[in-house]
Amino acid sequence: MWRTGNFDSMQLLLIVILLMCGYFYLFQAVARRAASRASIPLLAVVLLGVYLLISLPLVLIISQMGGMSFAFLSLLILAAFFGVYAFISFVVKNFRACNKTALVMFLLYLLMVSYITVFSRRGKVQTDILLSFDSIREAVNRRSLEPLQHLWLNIVMFVPIGALFAAIHPSLARVSTVLPLGMLLTTIIETAQLLMRNGQCDLEDLAANTVGALLGLLLYKLIRRAMPSRAYEE
Repeated sequence: MWRTGNFDSMQLLLIVILLMCGYFYLFQAVARRAASRASIPLLAVVLLGVYLLISLPLVLIISQMGGMSFAFLSLLILAAFFGVYAFISFVVKNFRACNKTALVMFLLYLLMVSYITVFSRRGKVQTDILLSFDSIREAVNRRSLEPLQHLWLNIVMFVPIGALFAAIHPSLARVSTVLPLGMLLTTIIETAQLLMRNGQCDLEDLAANTVGALLGLLLYKLIRRAMPSRAYEE
């Protein structure tokens, strides 16, 4: 049985932020196909109305089924589904321009991370959806960095993911693509842990992994500036 925390205000805030991000990326995708720039403001208003009419009832229905935490996780899973579909479509469409070496290394590293975080774990544990920052609070109260050890490990683990993802194609080397990448990959891992009952969905892991992916993007940009562009050609 999944358990959820009691941080209703934080859960509601996270859901609102997630819905806003979803609208932002949806609007970007639709605006690229707009017939003219003059129609974009009207398109934004109409799209927002349709988006709210669909998303808000959906959130209310899901929250009635399992609470705000379950609704938040469900939205993340939905976003992860579309994110994976968008990535596969992008690679298929731009395969010739992609860095195949980076793509293969990215996929192999994902397999390794999946094995470490999901399949190598043994035993069943209580599965929770934790939308809080308990480790950070404990570190502040104890004035010690020890409670943050697992956060540092999660950050370091996702640095190669951000760097390799950015190296696949120049248009992927942006904050607007790497940031959701960290969130969506973490969602897939955390959901797999919940389903296999060997972990929990933790907001701290989500934040740490996303920060790690962004640091990987920064590392990629720094290396690319320092190295000749020829080194990035196949």
